[in-house]
Amino acid sequence: MPTQDRSAAISLDEARHRAGLNAFPEAVRPERLGGVGLEPEFFPIVRDPNGQPQGRLLLTQAGGGGVLQVIDELAASDDRIGARSSRPPGPVEYPVEGGGRLTFEPGAQVEHSTAVFESVASVCSDVRDILARLRGAFGRHDVALAAIGVDVWDDVETVPQQLRAGRYTAQAAYYRQRGHWGAVMMRHTASLQINLDLGPEGVWQERWLLANLLSPLMTATFASSPGLGAVCSRARAWQELDPSRSGFPRLLVEGPGNDPRSEWGQAALEADVMIYHVDGEHFEPGCQGCSFEKWVRNGHPRWGWPTIDDLDYHLTTLFFEVRPRGFLELRAGEALPDRWRVVPVALTAALLYDDGARTAALDLLLGHRTKLPEIWRRAAIDGVRDPELKDLACKLWKIGLDGACTLPSGYIEKEEIAAVEAYLEHYTARGRMPTDEVLELLAEDPARALEWASS
Repeated sequence: MPTQDRSAAISLDEARHRAGLNAFPEAVRPERLGGVGLEPEFFPIVRDPNGQPQGRLLLTQAGGGGVLQVIDELAASDDRIGARSSRPPGPVEYPVEGGGRLTFEPGAQVEHSTAVFESVASVCSDVRDILARLRGAFGRHDVALAAIGVDVWDDVETVPQQLRAGRYTAQAAYYRQRGHWGAVMMRHTASLQINLDLGPEGVWQERWLLANLLSPLMTATFASSPGLGAVCSRARAWQELDPSRSGFPRLLVEGPGNDPRSEWGQAALEADVMIYHVDGEHFEPGCQGCSFEKWVRNGHPRWGWPTIDDLDYHLTTLFFEVRPRGFLELRAGEALPDRWRVVPVALTAALLYDDGARTAALDLLLGHRTKLPEIWRRAAIDGVRDPELKDLACKLWKIGLDGACTLPSGYIEKEEIAAVEAYLEHYTARGRMPTDEVLELLAEDPARALEWASS
């Protein structure tokens, strides 16, 4: 929390150094192949007897039957889902046996944050198991759990913000100052976040760089959130809602340095302060142009000066395409139907974890480093309809597929390799994305699009 005593405040050098070490700790990291964690999100969509979408299920509903009540019922009878817990100002969550938890986004999207698993095969198996349990519980209430980048069946204005803790209301107020994109992102999008190990010295620097370089191609390849003038409206939301804390760190784009700690530390200072955690459960929204660096230099007329705790809190509000937190949080992934979920997971894990694939991918993409923001925007608008992005994507994912095939037996199962091959042939090689299929199905029958996204 802030202090009125400037001598107790954090300095710019301390903030930059601490942010860099928070992202990339100096601790010795294992030489293991690499762990994988996932955070898939799902929309709870109510269906009528004919399977037609009838709106989003709310987190809680008068008379029962809301998202939390459904999961409460499941937790009472399922040995893998623990009882609901809530520790203000923390979120509502349900622990998952074996590690991980269920949490919720402001539009009542259901999120499954897994434990860290030793292989792509094992983490995807865990997601399938938990999702089957959730789908059974929601299905008994005629609710589908749809895995798609944006809710194409409902208007964002029909879905209220349902997380009311101070952090979320302050975040929503902060975004409202900048337009409507914050509401779209918070209440109307769903992602597939992929968490991968940093690795040992000399490797983690390469993984950090490659994760950023391939991020726009993830957007282009796996777009599943059609919107006005975009194949990936989820990425468009991130591009517009607050450029100070999304996209790519300025120093990484400008290159050619190779000091990730400095890149991240400076990005943290340049990002606007989204939320002032004044005390306890008292949160106030920041304002456009009020960066953390300016807070350190000039203080705040009401709250005073930032402390170490304020910096640590500020770091949790940064949403760049890759967020380093002692591991790499790849944030570009769109929510995808069950049959395709493994594809971006297998490809990104292979590219970062296989030495030969990582080297080849860096050789392919390094020349595009200074164009990352432009490529990301093109990826959101046109995806792999863009000839250059299609060509880059086909070359990159071929490197990733080859790398996946060389990883130890069982790390990625044969049927998962087959799914990667099928996806690239069905979509990428033809200049298509899930977005195209969603639009076609919606035009035929909204129920068909819902079935596609929830199976």
